[in-house]
Amino acid sequence: MGTNSFFSHHSAFGAYSTFTMGKVDRGGGFKLSHVFPSHNNLYIGFKKDGEKGKIFPFVETKQQEKKESAFTSINELEAGEAATSVFIGKNDFQREMNWATETWSHENFRFSLLTPFTYSDELKNLDEDSIKKLVLPAIFAELEYDNTNSEKEAMIVFGMEDMTRLISDTLGGGYAGGAKDTRTAFACLTDGKAVSEQFGWEMLNNLWEDRVLNRLGNEVATRITVAPGKKEKVTFVLATYQSGVITSGIPTSFLYTKYFKDIEEVITFALENKEYYLKTVKERDEELQNGSLNEHQQFLISHATRSYYANTQLLVDEGGEPIWVVNEGEYQMMNTFDLTIDQLFFEMKFHPWTSKYVLDLFNKRYSYFDKVHNRAGEEFPGGLSFTHDMGVANMFSSEGYSSYERAKLDGCFSYMTHEQLVNWTLCSTIYGLNADKQWLMEQTDSFRQVFQSLLNRDLNDDGIMDVDSSRCEGGSEITTYDSLDESLGQARNNLYLAVKTWASYVSLEHVFKALNLPERADEAVRKSYQIVETLKKQFDHENEFIPAVFEQNNRSKIIPAVEGLLFPYYLGDKDAVSKDGRYKELIALLSKHIRTVLKEDVCIDKQSGAWKLSSTSYNTWMSKIFMSQFVIKDILELEYEEQLWENWDKVHADFMKNACSELAATDQVDSRNGKDLGSRLYPRLVTNILWVKNGV
Repeated sequence: MGTNSFFSHHSAFGAYSTFTMGKVDRGGGFKLSHVFPSHNNLYIGFKKDGEKGKIFPFVETKQQEKKESAFTSINELEAGEAATSVFIGKNDFQREMNWATETWSHENFRFSLLTPFTYSDELKNLDEDSIKKLVLPAIFAELEYDNTNSEKEAMIVFGMEDMTRLISDTLGGGYAGGAKDTRTAFACLTDGKAVSEQFGWEMLNNLWEDRVLNRLGNEVATRITVAPGKKEKVTFVLATYQSGVITSGIPTSFLYTKYFKDIEEVITFALENKEYYLKTVKERDEELQNGSLNEHQQFLISHATRSYYANTQLLVDEGGEPIWVVNEGEYQMMNTFDLTIDQLFFEMKFHPWTSKYVLDLFNKRYSYFDKVHNRAGEEFPGGLSFTHDMGVANMFSSEGYSSYERAKLDGCFSYMTHEQLVNWTLCSTIYGLNADKQWLMEQTDSFRQVFQSLLNRDLNDDGIMDVDSSRCEGGSEITTYDSLDESLGQARNNLYLAVKTWASYVSLEHVFKALNLPERADEAVRKSYQIVETLKKQFDHENEFIPAVFEQNNRSKIIPAVEGLLFPYYLGDKDAVSKDGRYKELIALLSKHIRTVLKEDVCIDKQSGAWKLSSTSYNTWMSKIFMSQFVIKDILELEYEEQLWENWDKVHADFMKNACSELAATDQVDSRNGKDLGSRLYPRLVTNILWVKNGV
């Protein structure tokens, strides 16, 4: 369908709501508490005097049944070609995505969706007005038509299906727009403009005609007349509102309901403060555009940011405590720890306190103590760890358990005990040392416990995990790469987890020094060097790579061997990842490893030119590729031609625009063609924030 035709999200901070559009002939619209695109007809376009109107092709149902047939028993269809509008061709409009703005344009008409997001201090440090601006469950749209070179009137229109009332019925004649009950709405200020509201059925065929309002209808359109010789710009708010208890397990409601009593208050506040939000949007767009990123990287960051915010949820429990949730795209798992650690870098840039809220809830409710078993079934002490997630689809799971993990398995859905232990360690270290030393001090006991738990999972004292949690009940632990083959799926004696565990020990050295626990700091250093020695022994000098798993003669080659280098670097410990630093032997080995694997038909797909995480699987995750790209280019500083980097970026961007066009930002794809394999509508692709250099 071409690169102009793909769905994208447009979402407010923490509202778990989205307005999706952009896929030709597939409609769009609002979605609440989920991220799958809606497929309602959208009516966006313009009409010159004496000519047929022109509508962007974001309409799914072009042939509309006459709704009167339900009342008159006359079965009839009205076809779009008899209408007073024509559709703009799929190749006849321009589409431009910036960080906070997405614009579609044709001739003298422009339509933009504006999604404000900004840097934020913790809620307890904000006054009420600042909190309201932050949590407002709304985005904006702009319609602009340049009629300066015409002596005739023109008209612009914005409307949609699945609207059941006029906004002027509750807000009065100073506002125009439509709403679906009390939960979704679009509205503008009339401001003395020539604005009219249309309400009824079969809107496609009657957009430009004055009609009697039909309050049995399900479509609302707002029309604005543009005078001859004038340019008109109209700002709409697209608002959502979900009241009452939203979640089970932990009863919570959206925090914004404490500050706005209904959707009408959301609309009025948004339009009263629109200049603040327009300024915020402009700042984000300029921030990305003024950097050094190529157009494909800018697109990938913009697309990912939209999907991240579409999945966010800022809640408040019955005791008044705020809870932050990032839902896992199509799967809807809540605060999946594998995602939390990767989204950390985006949150640390814009709102670090949201990471703290997640870590606190893992500590309080989603931690547990286990034993460990070796392969012979013998039991040994285990320790503290954390669940894979906190629940699914607005249902918080019971204390100490996730919605995902199950016993007696060796693949998907098994436990991820060691990886989640490492994830808590790295997230807490980065948040505490970089943003909140007081919080770090408060976690002293937890850091002691996670350290002992790490030690207990290394029975043969070579630095890396070699046992499985008792929760597996005879099964085997897995990693975040759960649906890959053993090269990345198995946790035990796994290269990816070995380097991530090394990063944990390096990070814990910094933590224990900050907590004045020198003996533990020294032991963390010993364990980190122990892992280096283990990896040196596993290095294949003849073929210059480290096998993905140190069992059963595994020969898979993987890119994410280097993922763990990111965490010391982000802490500011550049020496730990320097080719001349204290771990220079490890850095040299990993550099050789990457030069071996980053080749065509190894971890560069020979068919598409895309990266793939494992030499033995076409199943790959874009978010992890983005992280590895940063490590290879900016930490290891391996030299590849700049044009080669840009070519890789283009391939990955084209995957999102074409093969993944039906379901917005998609993480898990087939490296041969970009086809979506899973992890659709995903938040984790914001790992590409690492490309924005002031993000580190």
